[in-house]
Amino acid sequence: MIKIGLVGCGNIGAQLAVHIQKKLRTQATLVSIWDNDSQTAQKLQTVLRKKIISVSIAQLVSQSDLIIEAASADAVQQLLPLVIKKKKQLMVLSSGGLLRNPARLAQAIRARTPIFLPSGALAGLDGIKSARVGKIRSVTLTTRKPPLSFSGAPGVQNKKLRLESIRKPTVIFDGNALKAARLFPQNINVAATLALAGVGAARTRVRIIADPGIKNNSHTIESVGDFGILISRTENRPSVRNRKTSQLAVYSAIATLEQILNPLQVGS
Repeated sequence: MIKIGLVGCGNIGAQLAVHIQKKLRTQATLVSIWDNDSQTAQKLQTVLRKKIISVSIAQLVSQSDLIIEAASADAVQQLLPLVIKKKKQLMVLSSGGLLRNPARLAQAIRARTPIFLPSGALAGLDGIKSARVGKIRSVTLTTRKPPLSFSGAPGVQNKKLRLESIRKPTVIFDGNALKAARLFPQNINVAATLALAGVGAARTRVRIIADPGIKNNSHTIESVGDFGILISRTENRPSVRNRKTSQLAVYSAIATLEQILNPLQVGS
């Protein structure tokens, strides 16, 4: 029976917690939850079977075998040194946090700390992972979202973009994944995940388009290499509980956890 600690009790975290207690109770037990907002943790606690709120991230890590981060890139930064030191497993949803400190990520890899990244709102990562065995010449991610989805992003504030005034599809970023993760931290975890699955952040090109004519977010991967050509497009419906989250990202987090617990592993 694997002991799970959950950092982040918002939309995805809450659905994971309920799924663990209802569907995975013979394989795993949720022993601890924590959120930077204590009211969010208390709200989740009301639907769980026993009181399991931790007083700190450090306490949660100590109590758990597998820690699931469903909070923020900042939470990833807090968790990495703790899971390395305590020799724990870590599942990361805010994959952009792994790009912020490459030295710490390299330390985790050297220490053989198991880190699991769900595909999130992307399809096609299995092909990218297989393709990198050979030579990949290019990887481009094009993300298209309604303009107001980017409100508050440093990349918008730096350029003083007036998102409400955008009337046609507009490219608001074109650069590599490392810069995209810094300028659009709440919107572009998919770029970080793609970079880590493939050719790295410096070589992964990211184009971000603000499109007032769409309601759903879309992500298109285009890659060329020794394997041939890969084109994968995902149009994501928002989560019914939080429109800022894609429903596929919720499903992906649950599927990744089930894969960790399942001896049968499918896909590259």
